[in-house]
Amino acid sequence: ISSSLSFIQSLSYWHFRRTMLNLLPLFLLPYLALCQEPVEEIPTPYPAFRDPLPGDELLMVQVVWRHGDRAPTMTFPTDPHQESAWNYGWGELTELGMRQQYALGRLIHNRYINGTHHFISPRYTPKEIYIRSTDVNRTLISAYSNIAGMFSEGQKGMDYPSHEKWPTSWTPVPVHTIDVNDDFEGNVFAKCPRADEITDQLKASAEYKKLYTDNEDFIDFLSEKTGMSVDLGNAYLINDALYIEHIYNMSIPVWFTPEVAGKLLNLTREANQFLYGIGKPYSPELIKLRGGSMLKSINQIFRHKLSCHMRRNEGENCDWIGPLKYYAYSAHDTTVAALLSTFGDERRVIRGGLPHYTASVALELWNLADIGPAVKILFHGAFHHNYHTITHLTKGCPQNDEYCPFKTFTARSAKFEPNDIRRECKPRIPLESNRVHTL
Repeated sequence: ISSSLSFIQSLSYWHFRRTMLNLLPLFLLPYLALCQEPVEEIPTPYPAFRDPLPGDELLMVQVVWRHGDRAPTMTFPTDPHQESAWNYGWGELTELGMRQQYALGRLIHNRYINGTHHFISPRYTPKEIYIRSTDVNRTLISAYSNIAGMFSEGQKGMDYPSHEKWPTSWTPVPVHTIDVNDDFEGNVFAKCPRADEITDQLKASAEYKKLYTDNEDFIDFLSEKTGMSVDLGNAYLINDALYIEHIYNMSIPVWFTPEVAGKLLNLTREANQFLYGIGKPYSPELIKLRGGSMLKSINQIFRHKLSCHMRRNEGENCDWIGPLKYYAYSAHDTTVAALLSTFGDERRVIRGGLPHYTASVALELWNLADIGPAVKILFHGAFHHNYHTITHLTKGCPQNDEYCPFKTFTARSAKFEPNDIRRECKPRIPLESNRVHTL
């Protein structure tokens, strides 16, 4: 699920292109953005607020990223580009997506291995690294592609075989997963009847009904053109399919003008607010059920790490967490958006739609010389961006500092962390339907 303002701006070009004999190969642009190494630093409005002090120590990093470029998960009936147009079928990671994740892996390498922080060993060290993915092909392959970018300096004959046909410099690293229906951290739509109840209540609100009424003629227009029954919950599929087809230089329907694209993008943005509980009505409970499990997992791991660090890694529970430096989740745009919604208004971070391919959140656990344990939160917006600090955009954290005291961060996070997600997901309204959600 992703849309781009640049996509809308370029739609006028697509109409012009029909009469200009393919003079400009736009499909090359994503590749050109990918092939820049090191990853280009872009100007951001997020300055560094604090100079490092002697004694500052980075203890651990956790990263949550969205997979790379993929085929559409589906499209509308009148679209000439059906599943046969895609090499691997609906929803699968593309070669471009592999490149994008490799680039993100290089960015992580440049920050934590051989750049800003010489923190992680340049050669894969099993006790330092743990990679987890949702049990979905595109996120699993994204994880392997990302790792290939992170660890490209292994030793032949030690880190990987010296066999002449072995892929150059490829060090195998394990990726762990669990059943997608039980993965409340990575799959924000894991079966949760209570979240469905709240979503239904939000859809019954005056605000949601007004959004539909104000756009009813437009929705009817989309239904007629696409051949499917369009509503506020599935309109994003049109944007998703056509945005991806645009990247691959496929034909765009004549009716999908820049005006239609812009209106549809705004409509899906507004509808998505009800999906996460961040609009009006505001629903902290839905935020907790969608993004709280990931937040809780991150904080639990940090607490464990900090406890063992303070005890010099002595104790029966420190064997695993003591040497662990990096924990990553390969997941989805919905995962990243739901996590950001627990920090505050995710729209201040994303600034338009849902997270783009390879968008990621990095949380660093520090032991600072002046204030002690603290968390630094960073965001990577797309495959050609660098990480920038968003700690000051997190509600409850200092607005003039790039670090949030760990006690402050965990205290402000508590209301969004479920105590028992399975119990809290049980329905409260009789006869709740058992709906199946897909990623």
